[in-house]
Amino acid sequence: MNFLKLAALMLTLASATPATASNWSPDHVRVPLGSEHVGSNPNSNLNEINPGLALTWDTTWVDFTAGAVKNSFEDVAPFFTLSRDVWRNDSCGVAGFLGTAHYGDRSDISPHSHNGWIPIGGVHAECGPAFVQIMPGRGLARPASGKAQADAIIVFGLTFDVADF
Repeated sequence: MNFLKLAALMLTLASATPATASNWSPDHVRVPLGSEHVGSNPNSNLNEINPGLALTWDTTWVDFTAGAVKNSFEDVAPFFTLSRDVWRNDSCGVAGFLGTAHYGDRSDISPHSHNGWIPIGGVHAECGPAFVQIMPGRGLARPASGKAQADAIIVFGLTFDVADF
């Protein structure tokens, strides 16, 4: 699926509820801070300081997030994800997420890249202002030809409710 079709699908799904149809203000601001590449080659020199900014819109069916992060190769990578809660209480939650990130010339890290966009997905957990995401690495479908593979990537950062500002 090309990027424009994927972006149109994400926007359609995110705007399919009355809440987002009338209010385009984001519900959350997420600030990715860093990552850990579990099982990566120690000589790969991956960047594990990954500042970024993401905005999330909550809907009744799925949450839509758009943002950009300084990725493990020290390039800016815009991304889009859809997530769905699997468990939530007043201050903590767990969700699954799927999306895409633009890695440009480095997209050969994924055997499923298209025009520089790679698939991303995993589990997102948050409690209070902290979040952590765990994304599977190599070996899911077939090994990628790319550089600096890891068994898993753990991303951590802070999340803030826009209503608190």
